[in-house]
Amino acid sequence: MRPSPRGISRIREVQPIRLTTEITMHLTPFDQKEYRQLIEARGETIRRAMRRLKPALGLSNAVDAGCGVGFFSQTLAECGLNVCGFDGRGENVAEARRRFPHIPFEQGDIEERAILQLGRFDLVLCFGLLYHLENPLRAIRNLRGLTEKCLLLESMCLPEEKPSMLLREEPRQEDQGLRDMACYPSEGSLVKMLYQVGFGMVFRVIPLPDHEDFRETAEHARRRTVLLASTAPIDIAGFRLIPEPHETEDPWAKRPAVTATLPQRIGRFLASPARRKYITLANRARRIFPGMPIPLRLPFGAWWLAEKSALDHELIYNEFERMETEFVKRLLRRDMTVVDAGVDAGAHHGLYTVLASKRVGWNGRVIAIEPSPRECVRLEKHLRLNRCSNTELVSCALGEDPEEADLYLVDGVQDWCNSLRPPAVDEPVRTVRVFVRRLDDVLAELGVRKADFIKLDVEGAELSVLYGAMKLLHRESRPAILAEVQDTRTAAWGYAAREIIQFLIRMDYRWFAIAAKGALLPISCDQETYDANLVALPVERTEEFLSLLGQK
Repeated sequence: MRPSPRGISRIREVQPIRLTTEITMHLTPFDQKEYRQLIEARGETIRRAMRRLKPALGLSNAVDAGCGVGFFSQTLAECGLNVCGFDGRGENVAEARRRFPHIPFEQGDIEERAILQLGRFDLVLCFGLLYHLENPLRAIRNLRGLTEKCLLLESMCLPEEKPSMLLREEPRQEDQGLRDMACYPSEGSLVKMLYQVGFGMVFRVIPLPDHEDFRETAEHARRRTVLLASTAPIDIAGFRLIPEPHETEDPWAKRPAVTATLPQRIGRFLASPARRKYITLANRARRIFPGMPIPLRLPFGAWWLAEKSALDHELIYNEFERMETEFVKRLLRRDMTVVDAGVDAGAHHGLYTVLASKRVGWNGRVIAIEPSPRECVRLEKHLRLNRCSNTELVSCALGEDPEEADLYLVDGVQDWCNSLRPPAVDEPVRTVRVFVRRLDDVLAELGVRKADFIKLDVEGAELSVLYGAMKLLHRESRPAILAEVQDTRTAAWGYAAREIIQFLIRMDYRWFAIAAKGALLPISCDQETYDANLVALPVERTEEFLSLLGQK
């Protein structure tokens, strides 16, 4: 057996791994949290569109073109349609069949005419495919050939109204195209191609999915669109007609640069959502008072003082770990005991700490563990601001062996990369001495006999923290664990992320991925690499926790 890295002992002599046949889902790139947030937003748009289109057009069957691992095929089936799907990658088809055995899936290439042998369908769904193709116009011709009544199309698009395309190189990855080159169209180009292949009317779906890719932000223009192309006229709310664009200008003519006038800028500001107006005004104020925090109301009701860290930026402009926070909201109940534990990021500035505090109520208990003195200052501010009297802050790192150690602090926006190992960041790093303690010892000192939930996000030291919690993991009633399982984090500690998976399986835990709205899906535990936030449930409380989530 190879020697263990410093701070990580080899697996204890406990029960051998027992892989259950129930755990069958293989994690794919589409299961990463960034994808799942996008999938959830697009899925809701599909459901909303089907509620209107299905009765109006008499839709009964559908095909999902470029189905991936079948998420949207399942959405269409839940809407009451008879569905089949196809994808160009055989591994995606195999995984879709495993996940949704009641739906037929086949391998097929939308750029090949042979795909028309599938027949014609009332509805053709094509989400996230066209911009991966070398020949999007040929693909749209084939989509028209498959369409009996309407095509619902989602795609990345260039931020231009005129018809244009960008030729891009694409890496050979599981979530990319089958070839090395792809053409990214503008929305105007998509609309023109749809008209040119024979669709009678083209509409933009209103509103677009609730995701940053479908709206303009302070950092980027709108990246995606959702279009409905129909073979016959329709008049249904939620679909805005787009006429076919035509070339009206000489593309080689030189034009003077156009700067938005003050009235135009004011108009854009007044037309923006209330939250964006608030952020715009707050950023203006920051130019005068650079150190001013921006007060934010978080989705679960807590207040946050946003400064200039990466987490603050995510909370201001995006939805940070939406599925994870939804899972925690659904799981936690009054009177529970929660540990927001960490060696590195840990409790950090208190996002999960204040969420847990809100959920467990006055008689519940939250233990926040954070080693960085700097981060503890901000964490305490958020605890006072939200009146988290049920929360105790412990300033230490967690690990297997009690000792003093250097904590590497990032002096920059990436302060959530603080670590007991040198972080791979392009920002200044300094060290502070901190105490490393076993989680078992911390809980014993606080008189905590039972923990219901642990949030474990420790920049790769998860295995060391678990070794320091052996008493907790051997109790009769053990906690659910939300853990970061990423090979990019564990590499600095000298082990593979799958060892976290294997260790907790030996401790009679079952592993789950977090799906839309915080639901849990059982996963395969035999993968070589991992890159996700995953949930481990003890076998003796699995039914209890799933019941709390409304899944039993």
